[in-house]
Amino acid sequence: MHVKLNQNGHTLIELLVAMSITGLICAGAFAMMISSMSCFDGTSTQTYTDIDAVMAMQMIVNDVREAKSINIIANGKRLRVIFPVKLSEGYYDRHQADMANQIDYYLSDETGVPGHSGNWLWRGKNNNNRTPLKRNVNSLEFEQDTSRSVKITVTTLENSASGPKTTSLTQRVVYLRNY
Repeated sequence: MHVKLNQNGHTLIELLVAMSITGLICAGAFAMMISSMSCFDGTSTQTYTDIDAVMAMQMIVNDVREAKSINIIANGKRLRVIFPVKLSEGYYDRHQADMANQIDYYLSDETGVPGHSGNWLWRGKNNNNRTPLKRNVNSLEFEQDTSRSVKITVTTLENSASGPKTTSLTQRVVYLRNY
């Protein structure tokens, strides 16, 4: 009786070729994943930086539009907003300035003390009752455009794995409604 053995199998060369192909596919997929993560990091960081700049700008613009007058101090690094007097009915008396409720916008450190250097945007009421609005604000500049308008520039900076991301936003002319 003659027994035939089944000798179907894989040779060492076939296994090495299969492992090499699998390794190349895995390396390509890993490279694509790393590239996607880096792209996501850079894009999301830029988005957060853009949002911070827009939100900081909008907070300042809202107060400036309601102002009776503004004063740019500290060589354009600080803005004092003076509102009109608010009547008991909730309306503004546009003829009188409310000197007791002035608002200052400026950059400082985490303490909020005016004159300290830092990247925190603060909104302060007569240097008291300071409220931090945003962090990572790299630069804040105010420039008088006309007696009724101001040019505001806010620059935010955020670091990511792919490097620092910066947004510089300028509101060219903000008019005071209660001038």
